[in-house]
Amino acid sequence: MKLPLIALKNAQFTVTVIVLMVLLGLVSYLTMPRSEDPQFDMPITLLEIVYPGASPADIETLVVDPIEASFAEIENIKKIESQIKNDGARIEVTFIYGVDADLSYDRIKQAVAEVKPTLPEGIQELLVLKATPKSVAIMQLALWSEPTDYKTMEFYAKQLEKRLEAIPAVRKSDIWGYPPQVVAVDLNLELLHHYGIGVNDVNNVLQGRALNITPGFVDASTRRFNVNTSGNFTDLTSLQNTIIVTNDDYVLRLKDIAQVSAADYEPAYLAYYDEKPVIFVTVEQRENTNIFDLTHAIDAEIAAFKATIPDNVQIEPLFKQAQSVEYRVNGFFDNLIQGLVLVGVMSLLFLGLREALVVVSVIPLSFMIAIGWLDLSGFGLQQMSIVGLIIALGLLVDNAIVVTESIHREMPKHSDKLTASAQGASIVGWAITSGTITTMFAFLPMLMLNSSTGDFLRSMPVTVVLVLLASLLLALTLTPLLARLTFSQKPSKIKTLQVYLNRFAEKIYAPILVVLIRFKYVVLALAMMILVGMFSVFGQVGVSLFPKAEKPMVMVDVEMPANTALSATNEVMQDVAKYIGEFDFVESVGLNVGSANPRIYYNQVPKRGVSKYGQMVVVLNDYQEQTMSQFVADLRQEFNRWHQAKITVNEFTQGPVTDKPITVRLMGENLTDLEKVAKDVEAFMIKQQGMINVDNPIGEANTIVSMGIDYEKAGLANVNIQALDMTLQTILSGAFVGWFNDDNGESYPIVVRNQSPEVESFDQVYISNMRNELLPLNQVVNVQLMQGQPEFFHYQKLRMAKVSADADLGYSINELTLQVVDYLDNYDLPIGISYNLGGEEESRQENFAGLSQILLITAIGIFAILVLQFKSILQPMIIFTSIPFAIAGSAIGLFITGSSFSMMAFIGLISLFGIVVNNAIILIDTANRNLLSETNKVTAITQASATRFTPILLTTLTTIGGLLPLTLFGGSLWQPLGIVIISGLCVSALSSFFLVPVLTELFTKAKQLDE
Repeated sequence: MKLPLIALKNAQFTVTVIVLMVLLGLVSYLTMPRSEDPQFDMPITLLEIVYPGASPADIETLVVDPIEASFAEIENIKKIESQIKNDGARIEVTFIYGVDADLSYDRIKQAVAEVKPTLPEGIQELLVLKATPKSVAIMQLALWSEPTDYKTMEFYAKQLEKRLEAIPAVRKSDIWGYPPQVVAVDLNLELLHHYGIGVNDVNNVLQGRALNITPGFVDASTRRFNVNTSGNFTDLTSLQNTIIVTNDDYVLRLKDIAQVSAADYEPAYLAYYDEKPVIFVTVEQRENTNIFDLTHAIDAEIAAFKATIPDNVQIEPLFKQAQSVEYRVNGFFDNLIQGLVLVGVMSLLFLGLREALVVVSVIPLSFMIAIGWLDLSGFGLQQMSIVGLIIALGLLVDNAIVVTESIHREMPKHSDKLTASAQGASIVGWAITSGTITTMFAFLPMLMLNSSTGDFLRSMPVTVVLVLLASLLLALTLTPLLARLTFSQKPSKIKTLQVYLNRFAEKIYAPILVVLIRFKYVVLALAMMILVGMFSVFGQVGVSLFPKAEKPMVMVDVEMPANTALSATNEVMQDVAKYIGEFDFVESVGLNVGSANPRIYYNQVPKRGVSKYGQMVVVLNDYQEQTMSQFVADLRQEFNRWHQAKITVNEFTQGPVTDKPITVRLMGENLTDLEKVAKDVEAFMIKQQGMINVDNPIGEANTIVSMGIDYEKAGLANVNIQALDMTLQTILSGAFVGWFNDDNGESYPIVVRNQSPEVESFDQVYISNMRNELLPLNQVVNVQLMQGQPEFFHYQKLRMAKVSADADLGYSINELTLQVVDYLDNYDLPIGISYNLGGEEESRQENFAGLSQILLITAIGIFAILVLQFKSILQPMIIFTSIPFAIAGSAIGLFITGSSFSMMAFIGLISLFGIVVNNAIILIDTANRNLLSETNKVTAITQASATRFTPILLTTLTTIGGLLPLTLFGGSLWQPLGIVIISGLCVSALSSFFLVPVLTELFTKAKQLDE
């Protein structure tokens, strides 16, 4: 290889190019986008439908079925899942991976727009949303006033929302968790009856008065003037004095029969922060921006805003994502420094001071160059790219060590250091190039993982490849340059471990190898027995997909019995918050009564709640794995004793959007059969050890107030059905009749409603018929309590019940899922009922299937590269013997540490494919060189093994040292990856030392090499 010699002869040019690349990396590091998670589009579109008062049966027939049918012409839909419940529905449409997320969203939106005119008029809200990590809030603020005044709070929250959206890096800001502000017209039903006025009479007068119609314009000579007649109300006095009825005896104004005031509308969602009623303000980050710069800009804007608001209005942050990103970035630098120290110490002990300095200098330079390339590739700094840097930390020094050790050996053999440096690097140049390419090839196929998981992971293999490429470039150019400047051709007086290891290799290891070669068939038999024994451990290792996210936050879901009022849910949630707040390490607690918390994590898709539901976000002052595990366990144990609500405690998890880990879908058209089977499965799950937070929505029916219109009586009484519906709406939820504009330019809806909307007040309601006669409402409407239909699901347009559960700490999700499968396989399912699995099992099948293909592609690709290098089939097969030992070693490591075989462990296994073959490549390459000049094959192979003993040992130890901080302190996500690589490396190194030389002697012939 001539590259080292070219670099040495053009030293100034070499240094200039390297300095420029390092400076590019430094600038990129300071300016490149930063976020917590990778930014990508998921091919998922969500529909949220709010239809107050509608039953699940009506929503299915009138809303969900037509909407699902409208998707028939849309191609590439993978899955449609709908949740049908009282007062609304939620539809999730998942497209086949690779479909343009924006295009699919537009097609769904167009289909909904086309079918919308055919849907019931009572639908209050129909939202079409994109499920993308880009819409995650990076900051959640709480705004409140003392005393609580929602009108004031809403005004300042909207002002803050506008100011935050003016920041260039802000994608969007939203406000949440407060009752809508209205101008309420609270009717006194007794007075209405006294004056002989119907509810609709009031509505009609106010609608006519508030109607905002522009009649047009008039021309006067050369001037044109717009004409205004009626319009919105602008002051409460004018509204209160609106004449409703006038006759010879009196003039009846609105204030005579109703109380008019600025008021809170019946809340559907209330927010609290440390027991105070608040409005939440969330901020989303624009793509390709720096989260730290954005956070500073937001903090500055909030500080400026605080200076303009009254002292009784307060703003505090509940959550800042920048803190989590800073934790991860700092964690990387901690791992980098620890890895540098470990690698430096080992290099110093093995090679000496000058050689150690050369090896260690490659690490930061490789990172800086790779970061520059990463920025140019369009990737930012987030947890996946950071992990790629950490993984690469254990790999990038291998090339520098091999080159340094080779130059060290060549120094005494040559008269000048330039020749020695060039020769030392050239001897191993092609071997380390081949080894680096095989390692890179192990990571590159991960780019072919066609799923949201692949998008999530993509920046990690790209980062590793770029770092390895930078390290190879520096090993072949900068390392010989530094060696020429710093190495001495005289033997060092200080004896390093390398001297002792070389002596051990020559005096002890080589003779042992000669014996092993002599009894090669015994060695092979023992190796096979050991390999089979190690592989048997695989059955003892649990399987899981994605572990905890290790965020200092906990989500607590509170679900009350059916028909629970919002006030009762609020009361229980306040008690829960009070209990949680007693823990010393709890920093703050945010409550969302009637809804889920705004989206603050990439795989969290908040569900729109109902009055019986609420969610709390608990923020801790720090994340400690033991403390968090104990905290969650204590909360679960405590809340299991609370019978007034079902309270579930969950940590954030890594991975794509999915159901609970253990999820069973039951499909069939008969809802009675579905309900029975679902209840039986739910009962089974509750009894099983390790299954917690069991959820079965179809198992809980609610009670509804049925207001059946007697159409016969209504017709005979000349009652207009539309007017009757309007009356019912007014007394139950309020009727919108117009807008009120205040002095600040804010518009508020005017809502006419019943002052006392209890069931008992229905007896006081009267309606006007078409002859202007007043009739009691109960004369044409029958009011009764009856059992409502439970909520259920659609899956691929078929009716479905879904039963799901979480796995308790220490239990295998795979084993628990198999228990449910076994139960259902032995269950006598009714005709027409079938089941399939969702949750983690479904995700595992999709993602591990893709990874299995990657594993095969990786193996074939590496084998092809080795065949090209060695021009042999047998020698690559010998090199590949390291792989099964590495796999078996990884299983041993997972078993000993009690870790499960997760997605990250699988990625570590793929990485091993490229890493472990490097040792065998260097050993066989050296043996081939020796065989060209040595007639005795055993001598040539043992000498090559002894020569490469120290470099192989040192590169293995430095790789382990580089990954050790990640393994020890990387948490449950990255520990399995580190364990797999470290344990696999240890076992494969042993196979390289003892099995590869034996196989090389058995299958390699000098004649083949000459050819």
